[in-house]
Amino acid sequence: MKKKKFKWFLCCFILVNVFLVSIVNSTLAQTNNQGKITAIVVEGNENVAKDLIISQISSNLGDVFSKENLEKDMKAIYDLGYFQDVKIKLESFRNGYKVVFTVIENAILKDIKFSGNTIVSEEEMREVMIVKEGQILSYKILKNDLERISQLYKERGYLLIDFAKVDFSQEGILSIELIEGRLEKVAVEGNDKTKEKVITREINLKTGDLFNFEKAKKSLQNIYNLGFFEDVSMRLEPGEEPESVILVIKVIEKDTGKIGVGVGYNTEEGLMGFAEYAEENLFGGGQKLQAKLEIGGRTTYKFYFLEPWFANTPTSVGVEAYDKIITRENKEGSTVIGEYDLERLGGRLILGRKIGESFNLGLELKSEKVTYELVSGELPEDINEGWTNTLTPTLSYDTRDNVFEPTSGWFHSLSIEKAGDFLGGDYSFTKYNLTLRAYISTKFITDIFDLRSLESITNKLSEGVLALRAAGGIADTSLPSFAEYQVGGMNTLRGYDFNQFSGDKSLVFNLEYRIPLTDSFQAVIFADWGQAWDYSEAFNLEDLKFGRGLGFRYETPLGPIRFDYGINEEGEGKSYFSIGHTF
Repeated sequence: MKKKKFKWFLCCFILVNVFLVSIVNSTLAQTNNQGKITAIVVEGNENVAKDLIISQISSNLGDVFSKENLEKDMKAIYDLGYFQDVKIKLESFRNGYKVVFTVIENAILKDIKFSGNTIVSEEEMREVMIVKEGQILSYKILKNDLERISQLYKERGYLLIDFAKVDFSQEGILSIELIEGRLEKVAVEGNDKTKEKVITREINLKTGDLFNFEKAKKSLQNIYNLGFFEDVSMRLEPGEEPESVILVIKVIEKDTGKIGVGVGYNTEEGLMGFAEYAEENLFGGGQKLQAKLEIGGRTTYKFYFLEPWFANTPTSVGVEAYDKIITRENKEGSTVIGEYDLERLGGRLILGRKIGESFNLGLELKSEKVTYELVSGELPEDINEGWTNTLTPTLSYDTRDNVFEPTSGWFHSLSIEKAGDFLGGDYSFTKYNLTLRAYISTKFITDIFDLRSLESITNKLSEGVLALRAAGGIADTSLPSFAEYQVGGMNTLRGYDFNQFSGDKSLVFNLEYRIPLTDSFQAVIFADWGQAWDYSEAFNLEDLKFGRGLGFRYETPLGPIRFDYGINEEGEGKSYFSIGHTF
C-alpha cells in the first residue's frame, strides 16, 4: 500500500515539474519575442512590383523594433519616386510586431506638355526622357530627365536654363515650363581710350537675346583680336528681370601707337631723315593709320588708312598710297654680279565684309608702276617695267582662337588676282592663289605617352602647338618679273636665300612645332618645302627643296621677335631675324 502511494506521489511530482518547466519556457519565449519584428507586409501597390518595394527595406524578420530604422525604410521606399505617400502601421503578431508599409501610388502618366522652350524642340526633349506616357510616374526618374533636358541646352551654350514649373495633375498630365535666361544688357569697364561701341560691336549677343556662353566666349576672343588690349575678361551679374543677366566686359588697354623720327648723313646721298607714325586704334575709334616719309637721295613714302566698320556695318574700307624701294642682288649661281633697286609706286583701294562669324569677303583695286635702277654691276636680263592695274577678290575662312598666337583653329584664303584687259595697264595676267593653315594643340601627347618619370617634360611638350601651312599659286600665262611667285627666305623656305626661286607657279609647305618655355619665350622646330616653276613646266613634288632648323620667339609689345636658323639640302645654314610668326 505504501509503495502504491509513493508511486502515485512520484508521478504527481513529475507531472507538476513538467508543467512548471513548460510554463517557465513559455514565459521565457514570450519575453524574448517582445519588441521583435515578426512580419513585414506591403499594401496599396497596384502597378509597382512588391519585390522592388521590399528591396528598399533594410529591416529584417527577427530584428528588434527600431523607429529610426523603420523611418529610414519608409524614406527609401518614398525615394523610389513612384508614391504620393508612404505610411507605417504596427500590429501585434506572433508575440512580436507586424510592420505594414502602406503606399499610395502616383497616377499613370497620360500626357507631357512643354512650354517656354524655343531652342530645344519638344521632340528632342522627349527623346532624352525615360519617363513615358502609359507608365506610372516616378519623380526620381523625372528629376534625372530634367537634368538631361538641361544638358541639351548646356551643350549648345545656353547655361541659364531653369524650370519655372513642373506639375503633375491628378488626371495624369505632366506640365513642364522652361525659362531660358536672356541677356539684359552689356556693360564695359576699363576702356579709357577705346570707345564703347568699338568693343560692343564685336559682341555676338544683343540685348534681349538668349544668353549663350559659347557666343560670349567667342565675343571675348573677337575683342582681344582687335589688338588694343592686354587682357579681356567677363563676368555675369543678375539683371533686374528674373532669369536675366548683365554681361560685364572688362578690358585692360595697351599702347597702340608708335612714333619714330631719325636723321642721318652720308657722302653719297647727303642729309637723310625719316618720320613715321602708326596708330592701330586712332582716337579710340578702331581705325588704323600709318604714315611714313623718308627723305634723302630718293624720297619714299607710305600712307595707309583703314576704317574697319564703315557706316556702322561690318564693312571695312581702306586706302593706301606708297612709293617704296627694295634693294636686290643679281646672281649667277652663288656669285653676285650686280645690285639694283626695285621701286614700286602706286596705291590701292581695299574693301572687306565680314560674313557670319568665320567668313570674310575682300576686294582690292590696285594700280602700281614698277621701275628698276642699277646700283652696281649688271641688271638681270629678264626684268620688266611698267604699270599694272589689278582687281583681286578674296574669300577667307578664319576660326583661330587667337590671331596673334593661335593654339587651335583654321585659316584659309582663296584669291584671284586679275591684271590688265578692262583694267588697262601694260600687262595682262591672272593669278590664282590658295593658302591653307591649321593650328593643333599638342595636349594629346600626354594621352599617347605615359612617361611619369618625364612628366615635367611631357607636360611642357603638351602645351605646344603644331602649325601647318600649305600655299600654292598658278598663273594663266608667263608673268612679268615683278609679279612672279618668289620662294626662299624667312617667310617661305628657310635655309635658302631670299626669293632664291621664282616662277609662274609655286608650292610651299611649312610645319612648325612651337613649344612654350616661359610665358614670353618659345622654342620652334620647323621643316619647310618649296619650289617655283615656269609657266611651261608642270608641278613636280620631286623638285621641292627642303629646309629644316630651329628658332626662338620672344614676346614683346611690338609682337614676337623671331630668330630662325635654317639648313638647306646641301647642309648650308642661314640665320633670319624678324618680328612676327612665319604664319
